[in-house]
Amino acid sequence: MGTRTERSLVIQGDVDKADDIVVFLPPAGTVSSPYLPIGTLLQDTLPTVHCETPGRGRLANEEAPGSVHSAADRWAADLAEIVPGRRLHFFGHSLGALYAYELTLRLESRPHSEVGSLSVSGAREPGSSPRSLLATAFAALRAPDRQEGAGEHWMDRDLRMRGEYRTAHQVVRAPLALLCGASDPFATPGEMERWKDFTSGPYLGMFTFRGGHDYYLSGEQAIADVISRIVGHSRHPELSPHPE
Repeated sequence: MGTRTERSLVIQGDVDKADDIVVFLPPAGTVSSPYLPIGTLLQDTLPTVHCETPGRGRLANEEAPGSVHSAADRWAADLAEIVPGRRLHFFGHSLGALYAYELTLRLESRPHSEVGSLSVSGAREPGSSPRSLLATAFAALRAPDRQEGAGEHWMDRDLRMRGEYRTAHQVVRAPLALLCGASDPFATPGEMERWKDFTSGPYLGMFTFRGGHDYYLSGEQAIADVISRIVGHSRHPELSPHPE
């Protein structure tokens, strides 16, 4: 799949002819999308869009978002302009799960927009309190994309946005899928079940992978296969086997 950039989006594959598009939301501290290797493993009929955070990387000259809500506002506007009328399948890991939830809320309220599914990865439900001690240790140990040490600053900013995030606990309509690393200390499979309270749509199941919080950095083919299944099951949720 070739890639091109449009505003705050990196587009992978041919979105102009696609009915369904997977939209990846960034985890904390990232500059470029860590999901590009997964996107290359999806079928050609399932292109991807990778949302990038203004204020860093190629968007360094743009104003950085001050909150989860303002970041979602920016991406919602760009998605509505660049890929209107498509079925969007949001995938968000960790902080990206909150972005994905907020984007789902925004696009479900807009005409000519359709959210095909909401895939939440490695995150507890909106409104849960951040685990500050674990987050501090994670920020110190993780090696995010960096330019002259700026990665630590971006991680701090993203963790602040996570800590300040507030939600009205609104319910979306999109089908929900949950993905988790089996040994993730931040969000266990049991804790992630609480996301079910945030959608009135069908539940497509829990998909558990080997590894911890950053499980998505390995086993890309297995993750791509699951994403393809989620997209397919979202069209006919009554046929979904609901893996646990």
